[in-house]
Amino acid sequence: MEADAPLAPPVVAVVVVHTPGPWFADTVDGLAEQDYPNFNTLFLLTGGPTDAAGADLGELIHGRLPAAYVRDLGANPGYGPAANEVLRLVEGDSGLFCLCHDDVALEPDTVRLLVEELYRSNAGIVGPKVVCWDEPLVLQHVGLAIDRFGEVDPITEPGEYDQEQHDAVRDVFAVPSACVLVRADLFRALGGFDPTVAYHGDDVDLCWRAHLSGARVIVAPQARVRHVEQLDVRRPDLNHEVLRARHRMRSVATLTGGSRLALRVVEVVVLTGVELVVGLFTGRLGQAWASVRGVAGTLLRLPSILRRRRVVSKLRQVADTEVLDLQVRGSARLTSYRRAHDTETYVGEETAVRRWRDRSLAVPIAWAVVVVGVLAASRTMIDTKVPSVGELLPLPDSPRDWWSSYTSGWNPSGFGATSANPTGWAVLSLASVAWWFRMGLGLTVLVVGLVLLGVFGTWRLATLFPSNRARLVALVVYAAVPLVPGVLSTGRLTALVAYAAAPWFVHLLRNAVGIGTADPTIVDDSMVDGIFELARRERVRRTAVLAIAAALAAALAPAVLALLVTMTVVLGLATLLVGAGWRTAVWFTGLGLAGCLGAWLLNLPWSATWSWDDIAAPTLAGPGGRKLVDVAAMDVGTSRLALLALFLYVPVLVALAVARGWRLTWAARGAGLVV
Repeated sequence: MEADAPLAPPVVAVVVVHTPGPWFADTVDGLAEQDYPNFNTLFLLTGGPTDAAGADLGELIHGRLPAAYVRDLGANPGYGPAANEVLRLVEGDSGLFCLCHDDVALEPDTVRLLVEELYRSNAGIVGPKVVCWDEPLVLQHVGLAIDRFGEVDPITEPGEYDQEQHDAVRDVFAVPSACVLVRADLFRALGGFDPTVAYHGDDVDLCWRAHLSGARVIVAPQARVRHVEQLDVRRPDLNHEVLRARHRMRSVATLTGGSRLALRVVEVVVLTGVELVVGLFTGRLGQAWASVRGVAGTLLRLPSILRRRRVVSKLRQVADTEVLDLQVRGSARLTSYRRAHDTETYVGEETAVRRWRDRSLAVPIAWAVVVVGVLAASRTMIDTKVPSVGELLPLPDSPRDWWSSYTSGWNPSGFGATSANPTGWAVLSLASVAWWFRMGLGLTVLVVGLVLLGVFGTWRLATLFPSNRARLVALVVYAAVPLVPGVLSTGRLTALVAYAAAPWFVHLLRNAVGIGTADPTIVDDSMVDGIFELARRERVRRTAVLAIAAALAAALAPAVLALLVTMTVVLGLATLLVGAGWRTAVWFTGLGLAGCLGAWLLNLPWSATWSWDDIAAPTLAGPGGRKLVDVAAMDVGTSRLALLALFLYVPVLVALAVARGWRLTWAARGAGLVV
């Protein structure tokens, strides 16, 4: 080994250290145990001379690496700008830099294997396999794929076990900055990391510029490192979603070729708008809003973008089409979303597991049948218009005038009065853009859309069950109940809103409580619920989504808040009756009431005018004087087949008799909601 030392190119490990935790000792040990002969270490301190526990970092480092260089930068410019200090502190271009986070532990042969693969593959940048710190058998990253919008496709699945399925050396678009080996001359020619990118996206930007200069970026999975990856926890003062979006937009704006830049800008703006709409209905509004802020921030920094493009233009050695060929086709976010939906997370007794989702043609076929059935049943309303009966009255001709009426504070009903107007006026006037401001079409879209929304909500709620068969049964049964034709024939908009909102209330409430899909392989009756731990911030976010959904429903029909309160109490009582835990029952009740309160606040000032009768005393749909059997069959119209709905109660009773464990818990909750 000593004889080979002069032949080995020098490697300088650069570790940016910021008040590390107890893991830092393993980081230093990993560097001290490297079997590479020509190896030096440089530690750049950005958070002071001590770690999180107050221990002296210099003593800790020199205790294991006596020859290490330790430099206190006196401030924290961020990982990328701090790592760039190696360009000033280390002279020469014949060696290699191994850039590391302070929460990465290298295996003894990591550096040697990376160097060997770099020369074998004639690469400019090479990265190792990155695994979880506490679970070395769980993959974290094996390179990164990027699309033309700068979105990262992580390649691996969350919680994916290392079974050597990613062990082939291959070209990738980027490697994580947690540990990356780069040629010193290349790093110097590129100017290091982008000095304006302190966190998030520094690795993508560096590797993108390396591709522009003609260098290869590869991953060498035979080299392995453990990574804590807790930047969100260590720096709670940063808005990480916004930083990710802003730096992603900056990379796209500065590194995309000039001939494609205009089209790319339009694509990014359109994609961000679509993401905002989708995020509103999928509980990912925070990510979507971060993208909006990222686009706005990029426009505000246009002079800086132009200066950066002039610097990058000097690096371009290959055609932009070659770089585009290395990127993921389409959208990496959509690809990741589809991949995530190919797997499913199940809650076990001690930990969550991911398994491949049961895929079947029955799902799209059932959805096609349901959608076609709803549209066929609504053909009269689609061909002509919604009949003016009951609460289904024509919408005003002008959405602008409707909005003006809402903001005027004058209610024209009856003889007119000075009072707050319904929030639903504002909601529907703003939503009119979806039907091109054609208000006649808007009422049709509203009615048919509420039916489909209720069916889709049932499908989302049915994701509680691991079997596609159970989900399909729930979908078809909810679509087939005779309630919808009955309330349409009598013009009961309130009942239609309740039909659409009820499954969403249960789904969003159980999400806020933290109840997921239980592992179907567990047959032990002791597992009475698929409970998983939620961080406080995530629970608040999910409760806010429930409040927004309830507010939108209440804007059209205030009585749905009484429905939400009733469902909340029923779910809590059913949880107690089956012994599923008083904590879960309290969460059901507390979060449900919090959602109601949030919905009431979001409907101010109109909600301040609600009376008790508006909320808690709506009349039953359909004619009066009906028998209990008619109510149980949901017969509110003139359907002769409504009594067949009584057979839907049979599975409810059977489930209570034969179900065990978490299935019995949800059978009891479902029975309570039915009653």
